[in-house]
Amino acid sequence: MKKYFNIVTLFLIFFLLGSIPISAKVDIGGELAASLINIIDNQGNLSVYPQESLDLELFLPTLNNTQAKFEIYLFNNPMSEGFDYLIKKLYLKHKFDKLHLTLGRQPISWSFGSMLNPVDFTLGAIVMDEETGAKYQDAIEAYVPLNWNSSVSLVAGFPEASQDIKWGLRGRTMIEGYDLTLNYVREPEIDFMGTIIPASQRIGFTTKGDLGPLGVYGALGYYFKDNDDGDLAYLIGGDYSYFFEAGNKIYFQLEYLSIKKDNLSSILGSFFSGNVTNNLNENIGLILGMANYEIDEFSQINLMAISSLNDGSIIVIPGYRNQLSNNLSFNLSTGIYFGKEDTLFGSNVSEGAQQRPKGMISIGLTYSF
Repeated sequence: MKKYFNIVTLFLIFFLLGSIPISAKVDIGGELAASLINIIDNQGNLSVYPQESLDLELFLPTLNNTQAKFEIYLFNNPMSEGFDYLIKKLYLKHKFDKLHLTLGRQPISWSFGSMLNPVDFTLGAIVMDEETGAKYQDAIEAYVPLNWNSSVSLVAGFPEASQDIKWGLRGRTMIEGYDLTLNYVREPEIDFMGTIIPASQRIGFTTKGDLGPLGVYGALGYYFKDNDDGDLAYLIGGDYSYFFEAGNKIYFQLEYLSIKKDNLSSILGSFFSGNVTNNLNENIGLILGMANYEIDEFSQINLMAISSLNDGSIIVIPGYRNQLSNNLSFNLSTGIYFGKEDTLFGSNVSEGAQQRPKGMISIGLTYSF
């Protein structure tokens, strides 16, 4: 089904391109990045890996309320010593009077401003303000705007490791200044490298608004499978911005997430320990914090942290960014892990678990065009 779905999408895009007048302008934009990844292991040894990437997007003209999108991400994989690619966008979007229909490879995320999202269409699509490959799905999305602040969207996705369809339904509205959403997702059974992951379902509710000078938000999720007890997850958070007279700004964000350990691995992705076999039903409590200070209009520093209340382990992620010119920026980011062996963010000693480094430093340049 996925194979035929991609063939149909490509055919429709080529048909649209053939209908665009030759005089129409097609723009190209993107981002070129190069960096050095420095990994410090638990013995204090330093390993250096060069990393390059190119994010390339075509900006095609709209024809009769139909728009085509194409974006590809090319990158080298230091671990496999070769280049790889990810197609981010390859879709057609047509706007009817009361329906927006999108067909093809497209970004799908039900984010609401949190650093972690326990009720997204795909868990782990965005982690700590950084998008992952899980955000991009082969899917059909039908979006129905009901009025200026209410809408309903239906998504049918085609996962790579399953022949079944992944379904998602989301409703959104605003009441008394608060943005409210209610969604449902059904994940099909997936055969992942010989391991069968049973079909699962989840219902999610989110809210976001202002409480005086503070922005407040929250999420409540219920995960369940056929003939199995369900699990609850919830998130509460807030943010605050302060503007100085000079024009610069400082921004704070703090949130708490409670979730079963078995579900946490999907949300945290690479931040999570490789050892998830013990106490899968254990409830994990996480505190997440972020501070961002704009030094001036060209540079900023930030600090993020994730801490497990169960075992005291923590990740600290400082960063610095400087806009060297209109197109070129310098980026410095680090990640430091604290925790005892086999804790959530500590080093691993379990057989077969991926060894977690003690720290990482990334230094690089980004050129936008």
